[in-house]
Amino acid sequence: MANLQTFIDAAKALLQAGSLPAEFAPAEADWADFVRAALARYSQDRPRRAHADYAGDGAAYDFTLPAGWDRALSVVEAVEYPHGRREPVYLQRRDWTLYAPGTSAEKLRLLRHTPGAGETARLFYTLPHMADAVSSTVPANDERAVAWLAAAEGCHVLARRFAQTAAPTLSADAVDHQSKAAEYTKLARELERRYHAHAAQAPGASGATLDWDDALSPGRGDYLTHGGPAER
Repeated sequence: MANLQTFIDAAKALLQAGSLPAEFAPAEADWADFVRAALARYSQDRPRRAHADYAGDGAAYDFTLPAGWDRALSVVEAVEYPHGRREPVYLQRRDWTLYAPGTSAEKLRLLRHTPGAGETARLFYTLPHMADAVSSTVPANDERAVAWLAAAEGCHVLARRFAQTAAPTLSADAVDHQSKAAEYTKLARELERRYHAHAAQAPGASGATLDWDDALSPGRGDYLTHGGPAER
């Protein structure tokens, strides 16, 4: 099972982190940030989906959001009421709201219904993906795509670092740094292109079955010295 370190190691391998000059190499904490940024972006494209049930009492119309609800990233997909009918009944958007969104008082508020005793309202909502030292919530088929995004985040950082150290002269070092900045920018775009191509497939699709090291290993052409696939 993949975990945070799995994604960090994959991003490092894609960018050949061991060969980066020390003055430009990201710190270990930076790699974790690249993965978290990738997970946040991936969560917008393929969020986790969950539901929570609320038992009615004939009086309550405000309901506490589930414990895992993320104030920044979770969204309501639907509210079913009353839950349990053979043909599900979903409330229209005007029938509910999120009261005090983004605050500790945030709740699901039913505006036109009050579930009675014995009735249940079901909330369908999304959750962001996560990865920690033990596990991650990313499906196995999408792990490689998240690694591509994390590596792309690293490319953008490296491009900025090389660009910022390219002095406005025609010295060999300045020209080399400018070239490296351009190459990392190009590589970031290629990795993002791969991610978007994968994300465009239906979840669980079997079309993306490349190896983890398919993109940038020296044996298949180092993008930072020989250009991307379109140039070979």
